[in-house]
Amino acid sequence: MYDVCIIGAGPAGSTLARLLPAGLRVLLVDRRRLDRPYVRGTAAKPCGGLLAPSAQRELATQGLGVPSRVIAGPQLFAVRAVDLDARIEQHYQRYYLNVDRESLDRWLVSMIPDSVSRLFGYSAYAIDRDHGSPLVRLRASCGAPASVAARLVVGADGAASIVAATLGARRSAARYVAVQGVFEGGSDDASFGAYFDRENTDFYGWSIPKGRYLSIGVACPRGAGAASRFDAFVRRLAESGQHVGTQLGRESAPLLRPSHPGELRLGGEGLLLVGEAAGLISASSAEGISYALRSGRALAEALAGGLDGAAARYRIAAGPTVADALGKMVKSRVIYEGRARRALMRSGVTAIRPTREDRRVAGVGTC
Repeated sequence: MYDVCIIGAGPAGSTLARLLPAGLRVLLVDRRRLDRPYVRGTAAKPCGGLLAPSAQRELATQGLGVPSRVIAGPQLFAVRAVDLDARIEQHYQRYYLNVDRESLDRWLVSMIPDSVSRLFGYSAYAIDRDHGSPLVRLRASCGAPASVAARLVVGADGAASIVAATLGARRSAARYVAVQGVFEGGSDDASFGAYFDRENTDFYGWSIPKGRYLSIGVACPRGAGAASRFDAFVRRLAESGQHVGTQLGRESAPLLRPSHPGELRLGGEGLLLVGEAAGLISASSAEGISYALRSGRALAEALAGGLDGAAARYRIAAGPTVADALGKMVKSRVIYEGRARRALMRSGVTAIRPTREDRRVAGVGTC
């Protein structure tokens, strides 16, 4: 019997596992083999791999500095916002840290104390609550299935959280599919490209240079056709002047886009949620790493007082993170209301003007 079983070893789960008080029997589970170096082409999360200022601030709060082996290049100091339908482009100064997401996850896992048990290569497919303490049923990528009992099960397992599903119905956040491809050739544009493309999504797409490669992704409404929408989005970027090399691979994953306070839920006694499993993700940009880091720390602080009453203490500790997510819902309504966004972009308020005008998308004007 474990005291705490954490499902998911991304930034939320690994942060929680690292910061939990000594003396608890803890098990960390993830479907990925995070105890091995990442091999391109194996299962990976389609994440842009940018640490926003809020994530950088949280890492600083936790006393962490990102090692060089996690850093990707170039470092990005601007968002290049392009409305492909209205043919408007603007640049806005931002401060991102460009990282390799799989390396980031492995670095965070590497700092977890040896006292925490790990079960990598397993995914949770059911949680049985009929016999006292929750029983987590696990399926192995290779090998025999397993079952583990724990006094507390924490869902750090993202948008398709089995822990959240076990808790029962809640107001459902809009579900998307994030599809991201890796293309050879990189880009000479040292900015994070954010694209609004109503032909393929009511959310947004992105391009991020990663050294010799270029990551291109799009968040598509859930349903059939995500792959074809991604292909159409890539073609539209190429037609507008964006250099797109040979595609080397792609990944996809479910993505939440909360729009109502009722879509955020931290769980209750016996089952708690952190990160995107709790609905904690930016509704305006889909940035989730900062929320994962903050909610993982908040739950660790709540559990410092023991398992009894941890849910109530967690709701208090996570209050600022929840408030931040609610603010992003309001921001999202402004950004994705076409007329308001276009008026703001045309106004040029807070925009910067690059000195190299030849980097603009063909046929798109900078106001």
